[in-house]
Amino acid sequence: MSYRELIFTVPAEIAEPLGDALLEVGALSVTVEDDAAGGYDENPLYGEPGLSPEVQAWDRSSVTALFNPEMDDSAAIHFIPELLASLKDAGFNLPAPEEKIVEEQDWVRLTQSQFAPIQIGERIWVVPSWHEAPSDPNAICLAVDPGLAFGTGSHPTTHLCLLWLEKNVELQNQSLLDYGCGSGILAIAAAKLGCSPVVGTDIDPQAMVAARSNAEINHTVIRFVLPNENAVELAAETKYDIVMANILANPLQVLAPALVNKMRPGGKIVLSGVLARQAEEVIATYSQWLSLSIWKESEGWVCLHGTLPAKGDTASLTGKKADTSAPAQKKSLKLILLSLFFLVLIIFGEHLSRNSLLPTLATRIDGSSPAIATGAFSLLQKLDGQLCRSLGCVNRSVSDFSAWKITSVTLSPENAREGLKNGLNQSTLQVEIQNRLALSVLFPNLEIFLTDAEELEIKTIQFSPQEWLPTAWQDAHPDFLRQGSPSGEIFRSELPISLPQNAAGYRVRIFYP
Repeated sequence: MSYRELIFTVPAEIAEPLGDALLEVGALSVTVEDDAAGGYDENPLYGEPGLSPEVQAWDRSSVTALFNPEMDDSAAIHFIPELLASLKDAGFNLPAPEEKIVEEQDWVRLTQSQFAPIQIGERIWVVPSWHEAPSDPNAICLAVDPGLAFGTGSHPTTHLCLLWLEKNVELQNQSLLDYGCGSGILAIAAAKLGCSPVVGTDIDPQAMVAARSNAEINHTVIRFVLPNENAVELAAETKYDIVMANILANPLQVLAPALVNKMRPGGKIVLSGVLARQAEEVIATYSQWLSLSIWKESEGWVCLHGTLPAKGDTASLTGKKADTSAPAQKKSLKLILLSLFFLVLIIFGEHLSRNSLLPTLATRIDGSSPAIATGAFSLLQKLDGQLCRSLGCVNRSVSDFSAWKITSVTLSPENAREGLKNGLNQSTLQVEIQNRLALSVLFPNLEIFLTDAEELEIKTIQFSPQEWLPTAWQDAHPDFLRQGSPSGEIFRSELPISLPQNAAGYRVRIFYP
C-alpha cells in the first residue's frame, strides 16, 4: 500500500493552524519542519521545558500531511483542488502543494536500524534492546531505547557527561544527583560505575516514566523524583558528592543557586548542554560559589566541571587570575604619568588640575594594579590632601565606567526548580557591584537585557541609582548622588523584574546616561 504526502511551505504564524485544519479534513498525521533545514538559513528552535518559544514553527515552515488513498480518496485527480478549496474556506489561501508517494515499509525495523550500539570512551556502550551486547568482558552496557525522553548517548552533550563519568576513577560509593535526567542514561551509567546512592530528577513526568523503566531494564537501583514531590532526596539539607546537569546554558544559569545548594563542601559539579561561545557566561554565573573550567569540548559543545570549596577554603576562588584587561603598555604609562605628576605637583602646584589628573592616575583596589603604582598613588593622595588643606580644593566625583565591576548577578524566579515557568514570571535580579577605583565615583545606571531562546533581545529594563541602590544606604548617605560611591564599596541589591513569557536569558551592564 502507498501513502500520499502533501507538503505546504508557509510562514510561521499559520503553520500550526494549518496543521490543525489538515487533520480536520482527514490527514493521518501532520509534521512541521524548518524549510531551510540543513541549509545556511537553518533556524534552530529550543524546546527546553519552561523556555519554549511562543510560536512552535520557523519563519518558513514545511507542513507535511500524510493521506491514505484507501481511506480518503486522496489518489483521485480532484482531491488536491477540493482540498485547497476546503482550506480556502477555512481561511488558508495556498498554492498547490508538493507531492510525494510514500511506500509501505516495516517502519519499526527501519527506525531500529537507525540506532546502532554506540561506544563511548573505552568501556561504556549504549545498546538498544534489539541489538546484541558487545563481547568485551570489560564493557559497561547501558540498555537504553530511543523514546519519549531525551538521552540516547548520541548527542555530544550526553557523550561528554558519560565520558566524564568513565574517566573519573573515584566514583565508588559517591552520591550523585542527575538534574534534568531525561531518559536516566547518566544516572544509570553512574550507578553501574559505582555511584551510590544515585538520584535523578526532571520536571517532565514522561521523563520519570522512561527513566524508571530504563533503570529497571538495566538492573540498577536509582530513585527518580519530580521536583514537586517534596521528596527527601531534594530537600535543602540533602547534599551530594556529584551534581550533574545536562540541560542548556540559560536554564543552567537560572538554576545555579539550586544546583550549588545540592553540593556538599568539596563536592563536584558537571554541567553540559553549553555551547563553546556560552561557556564564559556560565562560568561567570557560578563564580560567586566556585571556579568552573572547561573539561572537554565536542562538536562545538563543552562540558564544564568544578569543585565546591570546603568551609574555610577560599583558595579556589581567591586564586583566580587577576584582571589583565589593561595592556602592559597602559600600566607602564601610568607609572610614568605618576612620576611626572609628582614633579608637576611639587614644582608648579598643579593642584588646580587635580579633578582630572587624579582619576586618570587612580589605581584599582582589586589587586590588578602593580604594587608600586598602588603605593605611589596612595602617597600621592596623602600629598594631595595636605595641599588641599593648605590651598583649598573643590572635590568633584567622576563618572568612570571602568571603575565599576559587576561581581555577581543572579536572576532567580520565584520557583527556581520550575525555571522561568511560573504564572506571572515574577523574578528577582540579585546584583552585586563594586567601585574598584581608589577614588569616589558617581553612581551609574543599571541596564538589563532580556533575551529569548535564540539570544535575541526582547526587552530592556533600566534602573537609576535611586532605584537600584539599597534604601538603607541612601538614607545613610543623603548626598550620595553628588558625592558618589566611596572607594572599594560593594553594593548588593535585589530588584523585582517581570519576565516576558518567552524570556530565556539575560545580560546586565552599567552605563552613564
